[in-house]
Parts: sequence; structure tokens; C-alpha cells
Amino acid sequence: MVIKQKILIMIIIDPDEKMIRKKKGDVNQGLGHTISTKGVDRMKMFITDLDGTLFRSDHSFSKNDLDMLEKLGSLGVIRVLATGRSLFSLKRSIPFHLPVDYLIFSTGLGVASYPDPHKHTLKTETLSHEDTKTIASLLENLGVDYMIQDPVPDNHAFAFRHFGRENSDFNTRLDFYKGHYRAISPNIMDLGPSSQFLAMIPGGNGKETLDCLRRTLHAYTVINSSSPFDGKTMWIEIFPKSVSKSKAATWLSNQLKIDRNDIVAVGNDYNDEDLLEWVGQAFVVANSPPDMKKRFSVVASNNHEGVCEAIQAML
Repeated sequence: MVIKQKILIMIIIDPDEKMIRKKKGDVNQGLGHTISTKGVDRMKMFITDLDGTLFRSDHSFSKNDLDMLEKLGSLGVIRVLATGRSLFSLKRSIPFHLPVDYLIFSTGLGVASYPDPHKHTLKTETLSHEDTKTIASLLENLGVDYMIQDPVPDNHAFAFRHFGRENSDFNTRLDFYKGHYRAISPNIMDLGPSSQFLAMIPGGNGKETLDCLRRTLHAYTVINSSSPFDGKTMWIEIFPKSVSKSKAATWLSNQLKIDRNDIVAVGNDYNDEDLLEWVGQAFVVANSPPDMKKRFSVVASNNHEGVCEAIQAML
């Protein structure tokens, strides 16, 4: 990707003189987004998770959270939504445009510019035919209910295996994606390329399975999180090794020439953990797991404008 240099006449707010004035500044233009390298103390990127962080528990948004994201945009700060949701799920769940510039979707499986991510997907990853067979064989042996997502951009569609035990969260996800799933063929050798696997373990009893998958599938990325549906079922996502929120953020920040120390992120769950460890300043909302609240700075919960509080701390 070519990064061009040019001169921009821009209006900025001088933080010392507290007055508006004109100033010449160099800008970097990457991925179609113009980024000022002067006019703020340092160029910054702000990354927020969606479910349990920016999304309130009733799947609504705080006006103050959105207003603060708008303010960041006016200051030239790059705003990124990093979510475990696919583009399909985002479109179904959010009927309006959010004040963000880029999406990291499906836990880092893809990166897209916003507000038209379907047309402007910038980067995606895929599990090969052999990868898909290897992972499916292990899950079959473990007897774990799982889903195999199709490659991007159709990764809202999936094949599934349900071994018959009670798993209400699994059924809830089937209902959510009605018309977009199919049962796995008895011969898993027929499986083609995929984007990711999702194993779903009810009752909070998945630690042993998670440890086994991480030991065995060390050539892949294995991430656990809580279900966005019931908040209790353990979700174990399996991706290509190159996939995580932090790796997607690394790629995006490199394209935009933003140093990781100038990036702030806020999250709430274990699939945010690698991102929070990578950025220069990290926050978790108060509804995060206790062990994450011990490791990162804590702001208010998702229901009490934690994103707004994190942005205010950044400014």
C-alpha cells in the first residue's frame, strides 16, 4: 500500500492557547482516511469492543458514549470497533451507522472500512481444507457441539454438529441464523475451506475442553469468551494462527502509521485480552471478569457509559 505525503490547511484547537487558528500540517493518507500528524499532541487510535462494552445489556447505546466517539472523530482520532460479530450480525443488530472509521470483525478475522464494510473489506483470513478437517476431527472425538463458519464474506452461514445434549445457547444461535445453516455431512472429509470454528459448552464447565484444545491446536488461535446470548455458555473460537483482535489492530495501525503506544482500547471479555495487552493504554468496563479487572484499569460498566469514561481519561 502506498502512503502519500501532502500538505493540508486545517483548523485545529491549540490545547495551550485554547483558541482556534489555522496551521499547516503534514498528513498521512492510508486506506482512504486522512490522518493529521500535527494539531493534536500525538496521533491516536481508539478501539472499543461492542457486546458488553459499547452495547448496553439491552442492546441499546448510550447517547453520551456515541457523542464522545463523535468528538474523537472531530479531533482526528481514528475510531475502531473491534467485535466478535460477523458483518451480517452487525447489520442485523445495528440499524444505523455508528461513529467509527474502521471495523475489526469476527474477532480479527477481517478488517474493513466503515460505514460500508461489505464493499470495503480490507483484509481477511481463511482456514484451508486440511485445517478444517483437522479441527473438525478433534471436536468430533471430544463430542463437543460446534459450528463451522463459511469463508468471509459469507461467514454468517455455517455447518453444525449437535450431539443431542441440552444446549439452549446453541439452539438460540440456530434461531438467530435461521436459513443460514446446514447439518454437517456424516463424512467430515468432505468439508471445504472455512473461516473459523465455534464450539459451545453450556454450564460454565468448559475449562478442561479449552485446555485440551489449546494444547492440541497450538498451530491455531484458540480464544474463549462468554456467549452474547445468555452470558454464561462458554464459546471457544478457533481461527487461523494469524487471527486475533491485536493482530488485526497491528495490521491496521501499520497501514495508518500509528504507533501502538498511541492507541487506547476498552473491552470486557477474554477475546479482548490480547488487544488490551498490546495497546499503549487499556481499560475494561466494570462488568468484566474479576481477573481482568485486576490486570487493567477499570471504568464504569457497559450500562453506565464506561466507553465515555475511558475516552475522557484518554483526553
